[in-house]
Amino acid sequence: MSAFDQLIDKVMDRFLGRSETAAAVTAASFPQLTEKGMRVREGGMVTWVEPPPEFTATSNQTAGLWPFCVGTSSPLVGAVLGRNLLNSSVVCGDPISLFLHGIISSPSGFILGLNGRGKSSVAVRMALALIDQGFLILVAGDLKPDFAGVILETKGQVVQVAPGVGAINPLDAGPLWRELERLPAPMQRQMRAEIHARRLMTLTGLIELVFKEPLDAKKQEQTVLSMGIAMAAEKAEAEGRQPLVGDVVAAIKSAPPQIQSALLIEESAEYLPQVKNLLAGLNALGEHGPFGDVFCQQTTKEMKIDACVDFDISLIDESQLTLRAAVQTVCWSYGQAGISAAKTLADAGLMEERHHLMIMDELWQSLRASELLVHQIDSITRLNRTKGLGQLMITHSMKDLQLSTDELTKIATGFVERSSVKILGGLAQNEMGLLETVFPVSEREKAMLVGWSAEGSMNPNTNQVSPPPGRGRFMLKTGSEPGVPFRVNLTAGEHRAHNTNQAWAAAQAKINR
Repeated sequence: MSAFDQLIDKVMDRFLGRSETAAAVTAASFPQLTEKGMRVREGGMVTWVEPPPEFTATSNQTAGLWPFCVGTSSPLVGAVLGRNLLNSSVVCGDPISLFLHGIISSPSGFILGLNGRGKSSVAVRMALALIDQGFLILVAGDLKPDFAGVILETKGQVVQVAPGVGAINPLDAGPLWRELERLPAPMQRQMRAEIHARRLMTLTGLIELVFKEPLDAKKQEQTVLSMGIAMAAEKAEAEGRQPLVGDVVAAIKSAPPQIQSALLIEESAEYLPQVKNLLAGLNALGEHGPFGDVFCQQTTKEMKIDACVDFDISLIDESQLTLRAAVQTVCWSYGQAGISAAKTLADAGLMEERHHLMIMDELWQSLRASELLVHQIDSITRLNRTKGLGQLMITHSMKDLQLSTDELTKIATGFVERSSVKILGGLAQNEMGLLETVFPVSEREKAMLVGWSAEGSMNPNTNQVSPPPGRGRFMLKTGSEPGVPFRVNLTAGEHRAHNTNQAWAAAQAKINR
């Protein structure tokens, strides 16, 4: 015991009326007590001191407690995500709210974490908070579905897409095509150019998904496809409808002079060999191709532009990975067309301005089906901010973004780099090096993320089950700032609208009896 401690003890003895005799009696009563603990087996110095309870309050409420209160570095802006794991303060944040307050540079977020750790629960929490503020949610490709219940709960629209259930036309211009004539002439020309570019990008992506290779530049296949789409659109609009893939096939098969001229065809016999491969790709999108009747007919259910929308593709079997990826990418494109329609009509003063958050879940499925889709996803996401659209991308691992070439990998990891908000769940140890190639991660943060990757356990003596330690635990990172660890606890209402284990409900009920 130091001299200072002894002085303090004497002062307290005098203050409390304790005599030195009483202190000596106390010492005599406990001869084994030392300044480092009891002099008995396992009675040494205590290495763990339980922290005192902590409370969060405003500076007005805790003013009288100064200096026994500290501030929190997390801004109370955006969706309430949960409690800080270090100091129990409230952690808030979502891409749109943080962007509007000038805290981040773009309304974009990326959620990364292993299965079953609650990634979609964080996205649902953000979605509900933004809906409450008047924003709209677009889930462009709900695979499980994780978000359909939330969209229905908030009076939104669920659109089912699957063979024999619902179709989505890859050449659909979106809800804007009926309103084009109401727009000023300059805006009409701009929107027609945008619609054509989106049609070309979507159809190119589908054909490349079929062939697992890019269109042949030497045969000018993309040029032919672009001209075929333009001619098909002109014919369809004259008939008061949207163009179909079959219309593009018919336009190219007719061997129009303008396409032959673009291909520098001198004899008509040269034309068919030049476009044969492209026509085969377009025919594969027909009813008897690998995608069934999903892309060869008009869109079954048009999306609303003034409500939250969920494209439910959960009826497509998990084994049909290519079909799932194809539908997912077309839904992304079509959903973006709907959002563009809302912004254009608002700019023209024809409707109230609304902003959307686009949730792009299970990103890995598209990239595994065809790495070439990375170009399409990149094009979709780069212009979202200028369209008044926030985005939230979700996948399991940085390995999902490691593609076959350095160029493709660079594009894919760019999705994370450009995301101003990063939310990390449990990740494997070998993920840490990949994370550091994109943004800084401290040793303490790495240890926390790896610790959250462990599975649950059962006590053999009590049969008590402990869930995975990382379930509901995440780290919020903005820029190069230190991560803020937090835990999400869903409310009863959120559980009702968002149950990702619905398929296992009966089996779990038997175990819990």
